[in-house]
Amino acid sequence: KKSVPSISTLIRRLQENDLLPAIFFIFSRKGCDNAAQVLCETLKSADEPKDKMPNIKKKYRKGKKIGRGKGRARGRRTSNNNDWDLNEDELAMVQDADGRNFRADLLDQLLSDDFDSSNTDRFKPTGVYDDSFLSDENIQYHADVGLLTFDEVKKVAFRVLKFNMENEEIEFSNDTVEQILCGIGSHHAGLLPAHKAFTETLYRLELMKVVFATETLAAGINMPARTTIIASMAKRGDKGMELLETSNMLQMAGRAGRRGMDTQGACVISATPFEGPEDAITILTNEIKPVVSQFTPSFALAVNLVERGNGKLDLARSMVQKSFAAWESRQREEEMESAMGVMDNQDNSSPEDQFLNVLQLSLEKELIEARAGTSPTGTSKGKISKLAALVDILADGKKLKKVSKRHSGCAQMLELEQSTLKYLERELRERPDDIDLDLPADMIDNEKSELLAEIKTQRQRVLKGEREVNDSMMSVIAKVANNRMKAEDETAEALKNTLASVRESYNSEGSFILQEGGILEPGELNFYVKNCSKKNRAPLLALTTSAPSEDAEDENWSQTLAILNVLESYGCIVKATESESADSSTYYVSSGGTHVGGLGMDNSLWTLTALGGAFDVAYESAELDKFQDALSFLGIEDDSNDEDDEIEEDSDDFVNIPKPQRESEKLVRELCELSASEMAGYVSALVIDAPRNSDSAIASFQKLTYNQQRVVQGALLAMERLNEVQRKFSLDDSIGKSQLELNACDVVTRWAAGDSWSDVLLM
Repeated sequence: KKSVPSISTLIRRLQENDLLPAIFFIFSRKGCDNAAQVLCETLKSADEPKDKMPNIKKKYRKGKKIGRGKGRARGRRTSNNNDWDLNEDELAMVQDADGRNFRADLLDQLLSDDFDSSNTDRFKPTGVYDDSFLSDENIQYHADVGLLTFDEVKKVAFRVLKFNMENEEIEFSNDTVEQILCGIGSHHAGLLPAHKAFTETLYRLELMKVVFATETLAAGINMPARTTIIASMAKRGDKGMELLETSNMLQMAGRAGRRGMDTQGACVISATPFEGPEDAITILTNEIKPVVSQFTPSFALAVNLVERGNGKLDLARSMVQKSFAAWESRQREEEMESAMGVMDNQDNSSPEDQFLNVLQLSLEKELIEARAGTSPTGTSKGKISKLAALVDILADGKKLKKVSKRHSGCAQMLELEQSTLKYLERELRERPDDIDLDLPADMIDNEKSELLAEIKTQRQRVLKGEREVNDSMMSVIAKVANNRMKAEDETAEALKNTLASVRESYNSEGSFILQEGGILEPGELNFYVKNCSKKNRAPLLALTTSAPSEDAEDENWSQTLAILNVLESYGCIVKATESESADSSTYYVSSGGTHVGGLGMDNSLWTLTALGGAFDVAYESAELDKFQDALSFLGIEDDSNDEDDEIEEDSDDFVNIPKPQRESEKLVRELCELSASEMAGYVSALVIDAPRNSDSAIASFQKLTYNQQRVVQGALLAMERLNEVQRKFSLDDSIGKSQLELNACDVVTRWAAGDSWSDVLLM
């Protein structure tokens, strides 16, 4: 632990070697904030004793601190467009010397990169802020202890002052101001967007020298650094602490070096008490995992493409064809054809090699599909790891030879145990008198009892040997090969043909007779492995190119068409012209479709349906009602109907209204009865993800108000109907996933009603 450098030591050495500005990657939001605070305090306490520090007032504003108070924040986000819901006291404007008010959209108020500090006199307060904040003494103090020069601190101080005056509800705290004046910042997803944007602006202008950030900063943000520091070589994942992926390490290290400013960048990988140089070498030399396309069609994407294509589907299909997934598919097909062609031209290779190559090729293909999540035989992590192990063995001659030897040893041991058991059973049968095996042992003489005990023990040894043989990797490969040959595709036919060829070669030699079309036994496969060439074995496909499916273009396009069918069923898009094929039809987008396209949810249609904005107009969920009617016929009553339904049934028009429409209208009425805080809680159930540890659905439902419970019951019925329509059109579950997470509904309701956040968390 003594060899692990401290943060302040690292930063000082980088400063001495002119390697700032730097990004310090820490895999924890709280860790980033703590590191910034510790570095700031260390810098302030290192240069001067406390009794020689200038008397800088902490209260930059007379009467109250700049920092936010405890408890509930005074400004509340109400949407994604940076609007804030403020009370009357919070709407007070701050005027400058020219009488101008500064209380506009938050992100638009952020200072631009061409901010001129020479014009900051207009922003100097008149009797509102303490003069000590902008005094030369205060600025010189932070320049002496921090990482910035006097002029840089002065520019930063004016920027901080302007930001806090214009954005009082989200102004920087005193500790954060101290860090910024010292040239230190923090950047992670837990900060407000305005604060992150402020940090990014200072860093681009070289008015901030060190930023502590999570790994998300490594992609997509323009913050050029000369040096990157990786604080740890391991991070916590689903399986506990794991070493970083090579691609993640290279992505973070690649942020070092500023275009047009540096000829090279520097990356510092910091040692920890748990990871050292060996771990760094392992990460940097590991193979980079395959890049897999994450393209998936969605409801919002389908609606927007229809709108941009003026109702035609040409644009949508063109985008699917140009996606990375489709490119991977084409590369995959070319690679498969090339590999199959190479094997077809291997006239000099033995029949055993040809069979093993075809088997290896089929496993590599399935491994690639499993990693992409499109394998028909499963995509679990366990299956992927097993396939990777099998491919690794078949592609490595040394490993294949070792597996063969291990199987041969287990098979020979099993054969020996079976021979011993046969000998003991023969000895028992050859005894002059018969023995009733059902009799207790004390009724048989000692010699016979010992023989029976030996037979019992030997049978257990045989069972153990059989398990070892069946669990051997050679038996697993044989089992996988038999399963592949049961399929009806080109790979299965190739396996059958090559297996028949190798069997025919041995039958013609008279070595032994193998039944054509019979299953492949582990011993037979092991015999082939022993006789094949193991020197030139290698992967047949480039595993760094993974295709999501055998024909990703057709698969993604079929899912897009399924989405369009569901949207049409719910009245979000309407066919303007009929055609035999959906590709040549023309659509127009309704108001409901516009809402679906504007929502940024995984399943925008479900969100709109749960808010009463859409329902099954085409009544494609009629089968669901037939099932419910059958339950009613059997005496299982549906208690979802209430007195309102009974009253409505008396009207003449009730029968003519489709059931999905009645349910949607009822849901809208119940939504209108919710208070503002109850509505906030309900909406939170539609947008948040399920936490790892949460109460049961019943317990969460019981915490809701009566009005919320009625709305949730109606929403669950709408969800069931939507799922029925999605299943009818064969929409993939990952695309049409609907969620209603009630765990935080009561908490958000209390918070929206005015309770402080700290009180709500005590619930």
